[in-house]
Amino acid sequence: MRVDELPVDERVKAVIRGRGIEELYPPQAEALKSGVLEGKNLVLAIPTASGKTLVSEIVMVSRLLREGGKAVYLVPLKALAEEKYREFKEWEKLGFKVAVATGDYDSSDEWLGKYDIIVATAEKFDSLLRHGARWIDDVKIVVADEVHLIGSYDRGATLEMILTHMLGRVQILALSATIGNAEELAGWLDAELVVSEWRPVQLRRGVFHRGILLWEDGRIESRPESWYHLVTDAVKRGKGALVFVNTRRSAEKEALALSKLVSPHLTRPEKRALENLAGQLEDNPTNEKLKRALRGGVAFHHAGLSRAERTLIEDAFRGGLIKVITATPTLAAGVNTPAFRVVIRDTKRYAGFGWTDIPVLEIQQMMGRAGRPKYDEYGEAIIVARTDEPGRLMERYIRGKPEKLFSMLANEQAFRSQVLALITNFGIKNFRDLVGFLEKTFYAYQRKDLSSLERKAKDVVYFLIENEFIDLDLNENFISLPFGKRTSQLYIDPLTAKKFKDAFPAIERNPNPFGIFQLIASTPDMATLTARRREMEDYLDLAYELEDKLYAGIPYYEDSRFQGFLSQVKTAKVLLDWINEVPEARICETYGIDPGDLYRLVELADWLMYSLIELYRLFEPSEEALNYLRDLHLRLRHGVREELLELVKLPNVGRKRARALYNAGFRSVEDIANAKPAELLKVEGIGAKILDGIYRYLGIERRISEKPKRKGTLEDFLR
Repeated sequence: MRVDELPVDERVKAVIRGRGIEELYPPQAEALKSGVLEGKNLVLAIPTASGKTLVSEIVMVSRLLREGGKAVYLVPLKALAEEKYREFKEWEKLGFKVAVATGDYDSSDEWLGKYDIIVATAEKFDSLLRHGARWIDDVKIVVADEVHLIGSYDRGATLEMILTHMLGRVQILALSATIGNAEELAGWLDAELVVSEWRPVQLRRGVFHRGILLWEDGRIESRPESWYHLVTDAVKRGKGALVFVNTRRSAEKEALALSKLVSPHLTRPEKRALENLAGQLEDNPTNEKLKRALRGGVAFHHAGLSRAERTLIEDAFRGGLIKVITATPTLAAGVNTPAFRVVIRDTKRYAGFGWTDIPVLEIQQMMGRAGRPKYDEYGEAIIVARTDEPGRLMERYIRGKPEKLFSMLANEQAFRSQVLALITNFGIKNFRDLVGFLEKTFYAYQRKDLSSLERKAKDVVYFLIENEFIDLDLNENFISLPFGKRTSQLYIDPLTAKKFKDAFPAIERNPNPFGIFQLIASTPDMATLTARRREMEDYLDLAYELEDKLYAGIPYYEDSRFQGFLSQVKTAKVLLDWINEVPEARICETYGIDPGDLYRLVELADWLMYSLIELYRLFEPSEEALNYLRDLHLRLRHGVREELLELVKLPNVGRKRARALYNAGFRSVEDIANAKPAELLKVEGIGAKILDGIYRYLGIERRISEKPKRKGTLEDFLR
């Protein structure tokens, strides 16, 4: 189908043609002929790079031009939200306003009411539904990207509940590259189904074993013994390669090994540009390895890097400066980083109780990254057979089908939170109504039997009544209590809220950072660091040393909670170091963690600390304890000692700038207000823009002369 033949507004066609697109791919044409432009729901399961996003854009924009209202585009990752936001900004040419919403789960974000196309993570949109944002009534279409994540243990229940809430209220468009039971999902959503294997770039798939490359079509090629050759061969051709491995340390190790092999194939300008790229990274143990790899044209990519670093790597790879990325499967989860050749070194990973096969769905997501539209005539995805028989890998991962998606609503933690939300935020009046809502879920559609979910729901309701989240009236109708409503709005597990509530009397008696951080680390919402066997004695000693600061007893060695408790102590100690201004690099080195782990830890603790304060306010708090918690929250957010609290309240002043100001003698807002601009500009990290923002915040009008720029930047996260 040519773009000119599309039955849509001419302005939409003009924008598409402006991208250089004159003809649609066959699966795109099939999707747009399915009735989706007339308002039907659609499940679109087609390979990566086959144009799913463009279909959703055409459907969203056409509907909004025709009827007005809003479109919501759901994604699983913040990085993906930013990527889609940048893509969709192009539609502002037609007068639409585009917004992105991620994070901050305690807000209805009414400002979004001014926007037409809203890109959001599933968790953010779920929290907006709970807050009853008024603009949601204007939503006409919801697009669920990467809808196969409905089968994810951690996140599936959230996506399923969103779609259940919106089913029948709005048009739903569900997108994925790999769904094992797309018919079943389409049946639940009452949707048309378009499934296709067509790709704009042909995909050649094969298995490499001891110097022999076996292709899917039966061809056999002889290659050098090491799989490294598969990577360097791509670079020699002027192409990029992605290498998928199963652990962070493997990604780092292989990046450093490949860097030495790729480096001889770089031009001098490329080496200079890579040196400049390495110079933009902060100093810490992980980045030291990354810098070494980068100088040879290779980077590693995993969750231990900060978002800024991951984005830097992705952009440089797409631009062709970085030739090879070694990555854990996080890179396969939707971010747009295709390569000519994908090499999958590992098909097994460690899962708590031993090594298990990586699901077919995940491996096929990785393989789908091979082949760059407009650059490659074909792409190659090659699995390395290290211990397995090549034939088994061929049958399982190349010829095999992805696993069926199963509802994850039975996940106890997610289910507990969703049941509370239904009662306190969505007007479910009694148990009969609750079961009635659950009958609409994918779980009920798939299992054809609600009895197990009913039993789980009954247990959750008893827990909620017993712990005063909700109550029952004489007619057995639910009564939403303030503690329950606030817990749901804060987007935390009711079990987390119960732990906080139980600890309030102890916090009033003995408010202290170590006790509060250990409490936060003990909740199901906090991702704790693992206390390794060799560290256990040290953390047990620390727990006994600070026992009077804790709000819970120390478990016995035989207790099943013992190892978990020591992991909580380790996590609390990291946060303690953070607020005492221990440098980030030293924290990472001391505790054997990566910068990305520290950022996520602080981010999670910040959210839980905020939630703790908000819940404490419901229970006639002591003003002294409440003020202590607020100050501690500010220290946690910025990673500072108490003497910097006044300074970090200033805009764009984080732990490093605040410490630099303090050490230069500017110890209060008054000191800054009384100082000459020239004196403040001498302080490390304080430039004219920063100072101008501080003056505006303080309501001071002063002229500032910019000083010469000095080398060195502060990490964005800490500003």
